[in-house]
Amino acid sequence: MKKLYPLWVLMLIIFLSSNGYARGKTYTFSIKSALKDSRSNGRIDRHIRLSFGDRKHRGKIWTATRRTMNGSKSTSEACNRAFASAIIALQKRARKERKRSVVDIYSYRFKRKYSSSSRFVCERGRVFTAVTLRGRVR
Repeated sequence: MKKLYPLWVLMLIIFLSSNGYARGKTYTFSIKSALKDSRSNGRIDRHIRLSFGDRKHRGKIWTATRRTMNGSKSTSEACNRAFASAIIALQKRARKERKRSVVDIYSYRFKRKYSSSSRFVCERGRVFTAVTLRGRVR
């Protein structure tokens, strides 16, 4: 019996962790409202310019995937928080590369590109909410 206990614990951990990443519903939210919420907290740098949508600039594409725990947050609050974290990650990359802007930013989920200048895609699972953004640093 004692030999089976670690096996049961391992199975429980695998079951609980796999449900957290289970595919949930996909939502779209306004970029403008998400940036407004984040900037009011002073988290997004105003000195690094952001450009959303397809403009066909050259350069390497950088990807930022950020997740947040759902907890008691509403869907829009969780998505806005994950979006802000992804934008901050792209801005950190721009600073590291000594550039002033991130252009051609678009949402990317499950190998699908969602390009819009006004909306972003967010996926809410059972435990996590995730946003993946891709952009070029210029």
